[in-house]
Amino acid sequence: MRHLSDQGDEVSVAVLPHIAPVYAAMSAIHEILIWPFNRGQLQPIKRWRTARLVRGKFNRVIICPNSFKNVLIPFFAGIPQRIGYVGEMRSSLLSTAFANPDKHERGSMVNFYKKLAQTDDKDLDQNKISVKSANDRPTLYVDPITVDAALEQFGLSPLCYCVLAPGAEYGPAKRWSKENFAQIALNLSHAQFQIVVLGSNADKGAADEIEQTCKAKGLNILNLAGKTDLTQAIALIARARGVISNDSGLMHIAAGFKRPQVAIFGSSSPQHTPPLNELAEVCWLSLPCSPCYKRICPLGHTNCLKNISVAQVEDSFYRSIKAESFI
Repeated sequence: MRHLSDQGDEVSVAVLPHIAPVYAAMSAIHEILIWPFNRGQLQPIKRWRTARLVRGKFNRVIICPNSFKNVLIPFFAGIPQRIGYVGEMRSSLLSTAFANPDKHERGSMVNFYKKLAQTDDKDLDQNKISVKSANDRPTLYVDPITVDAALEQFGLSPLCYCVLAPGAEYGPAKRWSKENFAQIALNLSHAQFQIVVLGSNADKGAADEIEQTCKAKGLNILNLAGKTDLTQAIALIARARGVISNDSGLMHIAAGFKRPQVAIFGSSSPQHTPPLNELAEVCWLSLPCSPCYKRICPLGHTNCLKNISVAQVEDSFYRSIKAESFI
């Protein structure tokens, strides 16, 4: 949202509490507004009351989610410019409504959302918007005190551990196998890397299986899935030697800190949601059936992930680490 200020435009971001730490790591954000709503619930009265608190404070809002509920507060608050894509019968509540192309036609999501901020050019072709500037590769920052506290709490030394992030909230068609993650942990441990597994409570089951597989083969890893808050996870990623993940939120956090990383794509596409990091190595097979953007493989084989080998990911990881030394 663009703030009314004597100092010129200031950007505020309205988010649910669980994602606020990511925006706290972005220096360009003037203010973080934490909306007190339950995920997926309409709560119209609560949104109307919240809208009263921001009435008159903003002159422009870019509404990224396509849901009806996310346009209610800007509409109730009377923000003059309410810009977003068509979705869920909300066009009449937007002051500027863009046609919402199918996922296969959107191209990069950076371009997709960047178009909303460039509404002066009604004929702007989102496929021609550049995403090569520094502003399109956001840099995250976390203060050293927070980092040191996280490292001390979990007994880690900076740049001496690798992070594995086996989760992906969207569904199993975006998750490389637990067996493969366990094997890559074993392989990297031979290079004297300590292995840290990060994820949410939803990832704990997979992380526990990875831990047990490694333990059965004589390797103790640090399984922190479901044991950190997002601020701690961000701090640990910021000082990791490298990160291996699926296409997930933690993948984008690793990119924001410019860490050597491997991003594994299955049903989704790196042309759609790429890790914006020049050190990133992407493992994606680009099979004829992908990207399908499905939670579960509609063909029942998930070859887009099964056919990505441990050796391929390991080679990509070491290439990414080597590339960092040349930057």
